[in-house]
Amino acid sequence: LEGIAPGDALWLLYWMAHAPRDLIRQAPRHRADGAGTFALRSPARPNPIGLGLVRVLAIDAAAGRVQIDAIDAVNDTPLIDIKPCLPSVDTVPDAGGAG
Repeated sequence: LEGIAPGDALWLLYWMAHAPRDLIRQAPRHRADGAGTFALRSPARPNPIGLGLVRVLAIDAAAGRVQIDAIDAVNDTPLIDIKPCLPSVDTVPDAGGAG
């Protein structure tokens, strides 16, 4: 955790173990027409790796714990990796999106 401080933004990669893995097309409430799985941010995916952008609230380095603001994951979700959010490289100019 060296180099991470309260206020920093982090990308967390985590394994959504309870998510279904067999949906190719989905119809979420916010899209009347539905879409393919890879055009959505649904946790139902063939490979359920979650990605969350969080803000560090506090660090207890001795206990190996980082307190974050919020994440869309259930308790005891396995954490795969932690990466710093770097504004110099984590932006996509004129990003369109799947609308």
